Amino acid sequence: CYKNGGGVFFIPYFITLFAAGIPVLFLEISLGQFMSRSDFAAWDIVPAFKGIGVATTIIVWYLNLYYIIVISWAVYYFYSSLTLDDLPWSYCQGSFKGNCFSVPAFNKLVANLTDNCTVLFNDKSTTSAEFNSAGCPSADILIDRDFQDPAEMFWEQKVLGLTDGLDELGGLQWHLVLSLLVAWVAVWACIVVGIRVTGKVVYVTALFPYVMLTVLLIRGVTLDGCWEGIKFYMKPDFSKLSEGGVWLDAGTQIFWSMSLGIGAMPAMGSWNKYRHNCLRDTLIYSAVNSCTSILAGFCLFAVMGYMAKQMGVSVDEVATGGPGLAFVVYPKAVSLMGGASKFYSALFFLMLIFLGMDSEFVAVEGFTAQVMDAFPKYFKFPFARPIVTTLVAITSFFIGLLMVTKGGMYIVQIMDFYSASGLVLLFIVFWEAAAIAYGYGGMRYLRDLEAMLGVAVPVYFPCCWYVVTPLICVFISAYQIQTFEPLTYGGYTYPDWSEALGWAISASTCIMVPLGAAVQLHRYKDDTRLMTTPIIDPHQVHEGTEEPYRIRGDESLNNRLTGKYVLRDVTEF
Repeated sequence: CYKNGGGVFFIPYFITLFAAGIPVLFLEISLGQFMSRSDFAAWDIVPAFKGIGVATTIIVWYLNLYYIIVISWAVYYFYSSLTLDDLPWSYCQGSFKGNCFSVPAFNKLVANLTDNCTVLFNDKSTTSAEFNSAGCPSADILIDRDFQDPAEMFWEQKVLGLTDGLDELGGLQWHLVLSLLVAWVAVWACIVVGIRVTGKVVYVTALFPYVMLTVLLIRGVTLDGCWEGIKFYMKPDFSKLSEGGVWLDAGTQIFWSMSLGIGAMPAMGSWNKYRHNCLRDTLIYSAVNSCTSILAGFCLFAVMGYMAKQMGVSVDEVATGGPGLAFVVYPKAVSLMGGASKFYSALFFLMLIFLGMDSEFVAVEGFTAQVMDAFPKYFKFPFARPIVTTLVAITSFFIGLLMVTKGGMYIVQIMDFYSASGLVLLFIVFWEAAAIAYGYGGMRYLRDLEAMLGVAVPVYFPCCWYVVTPLICVFISAYQIQTFEPLTYGGYTYPDWSEALGWAISASTCIMVPLGAAVQLHRYKDDTRLMTTPIIDPHQVHEGTEEPYRIRGDESLNNRLTGKYVLRDVTEF
């Protein structure tokens, strides 16, 4: 909202939510439940599009690698908050390089200005030369703002140890290595004990953040200047609706926050009982997800308003996005809260850890489920799932060490931009909707779902799958391509070879959709009808099931139901 017209951002947000977010979420969850398989095997419903399952498996693998790095940052900030001294990002440390100057020191300078200098300071048109000529001190600090806050320096120099670019990765940041290890051990421990225990853990990790959000909101709205931040958050600027970037951000926010296009939701749906009401789950999940985003916005902007008041600047001068919001702006604001700053800091980062763990559970479980469903005959040994999860965690940890080097932030940003967001997710979501709507038949799928759920499913869903969702994906993708700019971090512009690497990462997932279709075409000897004939289980057949279809593993039943089409080996790609 901070850069997209404040409250007016909710218009494209909710349009995208109802036109694409909810329909695709229901499609993904119901697909996993209907096929009783994760995303890879679930696309037996339209074999021509099994490449979608391969693509999402790769996407969620990429996501597992870099998303947990963000959790490791939060882990480090959490135990840095557990100190008897001042928060380490609240003051200028001797090891910091550059012109460090804290907000309290800045405010002290302002408080000691003479009346004449105060007038000049409050006049935004005053230059540093005019300030100096009037005999006022520290024009470089007060007028030019030529300094860095200790929170920013702590983030870049202490936490990241940021180098000058990708060509200089530097050594490992050992405090982040330890944090990454802690994060992976926590994820592994919660998953490897089994889905029933993991479900109990998720109750804690999912609900506790709401307790902390409520505490932080109550504290936020009691701070001086908070309402300026909330006003900035909610005040609409309707001129922004004509800017494509606002719609792009809305679409990206919806797909990312709802975990769409990464194969995780079909994997979660595959564990539901066949008659479970996943339509109800879809609506509840969508409502909770959106309410959480809005509530978190109130918490953050209330604190930003307070920080802006303390610094004597407008809210838009402290508002930022990306990692800087969670690891620079909010820590800086919390450090100004006096004696309770350590308590609220620990609460905030513990909340981030729990929220991140929830997403990581889903991603890791989704990946292992897809791999095991893709090659079931190789995973029939005892304790297969815990062993696979352990191997995934160990492998991911060692690969992730690249991203906790001093130049690791540059790699994280490449992975975030090219592997599991933006154009890649839009591409996958487009083909998911198109595959069900045109490959299988949107109305046919609707009737199957009604037979499975035992309730009427609104025709709104297939209408979106047929037209609205694909059009939104095309529109947002076209705008993103048209306005594409090379990746940057601060003042650093990524070299051409890294851009090529990023596009290769994107292509490694997107190419799987046409490649999968080509493999199926070869497998079925150019019989395109077989490519669109679903492979289902007997329990999925109902009175209204449309032909043709094939029954998994029963050739006699295949012959009886579909005549000419005989199922052979359907466990291979």
